[in-house]
Amino acid sequence: MVLPTTAVYQAVLRQPHKRFARVDVTDIDGVPRASLLRPLAGSVTASLTQRVTRSATFSMPFEFYPATADDVLSPEHAVVHIRAGIEYGDGSVELFPLFVGRVTDAVAADDGSVDFTCDDLAQDVIGYRFEQPRTTAAPTTLAEIESLIIEALPQATFGTHTVTDQPTPTLTWDEDRGQALDDLANSLGGRWYALGNGNFVVRPFNYTLGTVAQTMIDGPGGLLTTATVGRSRAGAANSVVVVSERPDGTPPIRVPARIISPADPLFFGGKFGRMSQIIKVNTPLSATQAQVLAQTQLAAAASLAEQWAVTVVPDHSLEPGDTVDLGHRSLAATQIIDSITYPLGTTEDMAITTRAGTA
Repeated sequence: MVLPTTAVYQAVLRQPHKRFARVDVTDIDGVPRASLLRPLAGSVTASLTQRVTRSATFSMPFEFYPATADDVLSPEHAVVHIRAGIEYGDGSVELFPLFVGRVTDAVAADDGSVDFTCDDLAQDVIGYRFEQPRTTAAPTTLAEIESLIIEALPQATFGTHTVTDQPTPTLTWDEDRGQALDDLANSLGGRWYALGNGNFVVRPFNYTLGTVAQTMIDGPGGLLTTATVGRSRAGAANSVVVVSERPDGTPPIRVPARIISPADPLFFGGKFGRMSQIIKVNTPLSATQAQVLAQTQLAAAASLAEQWAVTVVPDHSLEPGDTVDLGHRSLAATQIIDSITYPLGTTEDMAITTRAGTA
């Protein structure tokens, strides 16, 4: 979901402006340790294809090297909050939350700077593996997901889930809490992850084009600086079968989904050919749930025909999953953002990779 912006921000974005990034530090309980730190350089990367969706790297002067656990940016205790955006001429700022997570490494470099790497709070969740086999217990799937997250991270907060909740399937896992959460979110046709403000959400796999959040084209007044564009059939499929195992040992549910419109370039049995994917899930699904998952995965498999990799003037309000209009030379496309690297410095461009979506 695109973050809200002011009209001033959108206007200034296409003109010379001053970027602003700040790092604030708390402990895991939210107790402040430092505020308004200005990184020498760095970036935040966000990608919905990973369990730990967001990671951050930044450099600070040597005096910030954490020699002890009590130091501000110690890996033992520091939780980093990163925001970035624009500083206006009157000194006010419009900032957007990019990252909340722990410092994982601090390395004093030879040039006198200290390089920090950080992972978002999903790392805390997957890092606490089940110490004994765990069977689902909550009445609904979203309640079970939140319970598993809170058990690992009692300080967890939650945003707005946008999947349709269902009764919790009966499942048991040996060790992997991350896999348990993947299975449960998958049963709802979604994924679980942490937003830039640290809230955990469960949201659908986003392969449907939404409202355009930003237009990025090259040329005067445009935001796009470089672009590479490619089309490929690698990974594309026009048939998906979801296979869901049954807990009672009866034959698994098999639900197919195919592109059946002759007008579609990937029409099954047409000139594209027959390319299938088999999706096996350990989560017991109803036939309806399996059909939703099959159609979702089919949309993903059929939307890989064109991908863009662009660099743009940083717009820190954008997030993975947002829909954008792109234009480069004579090429134009409406695409969905897969991943973003947000710069924290004052001169770097923002890197975005996108893929085709479905209408």
